[in-house]
Amino acid sequence: MSDKPLDLRDRPIFICGHPKAGTSLVRAIFDSHPQLIVYPEETIFFRRFLPQAVSLDLEGQLALAEQCLIHIFKWNRLSPAPGQEDFPNRDYSAIPFDAVCQAMRDLASSQHRHPGDILSAAMLAYGQVSLQNHLDLQYWVEKSPYNEYFANQIFTWWPDARCIHIVRDPRDNFVSYRRKHPDWQAEFFAANWNRSTRAGLKNLGQFGPHRCQVLRYEDLVQNPETSLQGLADFLGITWDVSLASPTRAGADWAGNSMFSEQYQSISSAPVGRWKEKLTAQDAAVIEMMARPWMQALQYGPSEAASHSSQTLAARWRVFSWPVRRRLSRLRFKSHELPE
Repeated sequence: MSDKPLDLRDRPIFICGHPKAGTSLVRAIFDSHPQLIVYPEETIFFRRFLPQAVSLDLEGQLALAEQCLIHIFKWNRLSPAPGQEDFPNRDYSAIPFDAVCQAMRDLASSQHRHPGDILSAAMLAYGQVSLQNHLDLQYWVEKSPYNEYFANQIFTWWPDARCIHIVRDPRDNFVSYRRKHPDWQAEFFAANWNRSTRAGLKNLGQFGPHRCQVLRYEDLVQNPETSLQGLADFLGITWDVSLASPTRAGADWAGNSMFSEQYQSISSAPVGRWKEKLTAQDAAVIEMMARPWMQALQYGPSEAASHSSQTLAARWRVFSWPVRRRLSRLRFKSHELPE
């Protein structure tokens, strides 16, 4: 076996950003590029695996990885596996779980320095078993929302890592995301969006543009050629026609829109949907709370929200939000970083 997987161990790309901001689209854009191994699902490595793994020895970490990193290779749409309930149509049964498991164990056991090596091994094992062993592979790619909060750990373990943070107009982001979490209020969402966006911009300033990039979803879908070339240049990978044709594990990807659309290519249709789907009061709340970051990212205010008769009510919602947030934390502690 070639020693290429070990060469790639310390060359990850982490896709970062708030849920429903376009992170899945970026993963799908990278999926079929011949220089990248792109994991087909979120691992939630830093928030789910790592807190449990830090107290375990290597064998314990590997056993945990079988349960919550490479478990997806048991997913079969004809006989859904435990944990597949939210994704009944996902099917990776063509990639043998046992083969991925053995490859991961072999790779991790060859040199284990820290729990991050388990993630590297899982990514490279998937690439090895799915025959993504091209000689010019440059990176492996993992996408999970909120990866941006772990940049210090990322660059400590993987100094050659790259982070791509996708940010989306918070009004559109809220419209999309509340279909998944209808109990979310605009102020709760805006606070979460602010935190995620602030972390992404902080990482850009702290680690520099050669290791971090912040990409607006709107620029990606409205001007894909320029944006995709920029991503290729940032990563130092060659331009490939596959970048314009999103896939998942090599199969056609129709998107994961919360509005049930299916797109065969990069589409700008979701941009500006908030103008029809969002109330003026909710738009005003988001604009008031997210104003500094919206201005920094050139998301302009809406005339309707600015002049709405409901602006006063929106201001009261924003003013009272800190108190209501403390109360909501007592009731919904697990909602702070939803998946």
